[in-house]
Amino acid sequence: MANHEIYGQQNFASQHFLPFNVKVTQIEIAGRILPVKNSYSIGYEDNAIEVSLTTDPVISDVNYKYRIIENSFEGAKTYPWISANKNQIRIDTLSPAIYRFEIVGMVSANHQESKPIFIEFKIEYPWWRSWWFWGACFVTLFGLFYGRERFLKFWADEEQRHYKQVTELELRTLQLQMNPHFVFNALNAVQSFILTRDSISANNYLSKFANLIRLFLDSSRSKYITLSDEIKLLSLYVEMEKLRFDNKFDFHLEISPEVNQFVDIPTMILQPFIENAINHGLRYKETKGNLYINFYNQGKFLVCRIEDDGVGRERAKQIQAKSRKGYQSQGLKITEERLRTFNMIADSDIRFSITDRIESPEDPLMDVGTLIEIKFPKFG
Repeated sequence: MANHEIYGQQNFASQHFLPFNVKVTQIEIAGRILPVKNSYSIGYEDNAIEVSLTTDPVISDVNYKYRIIENSFEGAKTYPWISANKNQIRIDTLSPAIYRFEIVGMVSANHQESKPIFIEFKIEYPWWRSWWFWGACFVTLFGLFYGRERFLKFWADEEQRHYKQVTELELRTLQLQMNPHFVFNALNAVQSFILTRDSISANNYLSKFANLIRLFLDSSRSKYITLSDEIKLLSLYVEMEKLRFDNKFDFHLEISPEVNQFVDIPTMILQPFIENAINHGLRYKETKGNLYINFYNQGKFLVCRIEDDGVGRERAKQIQAKSRKGYQSQGLKITEERLRTFNMIADSDIRFSITDRIESPEDPLMDVGTLIEIKFPKFG
């Protein structure tokens, strides 16, 4: 009897000091039993995990404990050891990340521990937190913004194109208004020669007028004319006006050597200013007058300086008010509108100024004269 008790105690002791291992008998994820393996990849909603354990060899009085090592975007984190409920580990509060379960068995009688085993669970992020979803969102938003900008630019370009067409038509209309105004003045001169029976002057004037009309028609097909051609046109026009006013003034033309005479300027811009100087300044002068036209460079501008020693603007208005009631010169007004429209559609900066040569004359009847400066940005 005594021998039997001693044998049983030895058997019990040897059983509890034998090396043993922990084994996983069953893996259940979201209510589904899966084959036992070392790692699992599961959806973020299927995070209810249950692990059933045993030992090899089987030992009855074994307790289990585990700890979790979490790897996420924030880095690695190791949680404290937790005792299992009998031979089961159950957890259902895991967020998307990679979890490594470390499981150890321990004999209650002598605190003998087994070697740890490891099981890895990768809980996927929801689709709306995945990199491809955010990448697709970024590409979509970029496409929407890019498409919106392209759409707005398209309509802005279309609006600008239509606006430019309208303003170009307006410029052409103003240019057409200039033609009859110029022709009207020329025909008045011819009429005056015929009424005075001056056939030679009338014939000479008509010849120059025909040449001028040809030059004008050639240039009117375009918004631009070379400075060289414009000077030819202006010189011929001044000669006609000298004939019309019986050589009442002398014409002085000066072109600075550094001026590029092949530069382009808008067509028929200078003629109305010269017409204004002759018709409203020099024609009312009692003595012979002078008309000076000077072209020179000034920084980034080509400057045309038109100067006369006529009666000045104020006296011209007084004289016209008495002799030509109701008459209003349209040439300068149309030119101002043309310049404003041209600057708008060509994104240009053509400027002009009109001032008196003598600001405060001592004698009210003294001839003041007028100074006009037109500044063209250098186009080429």
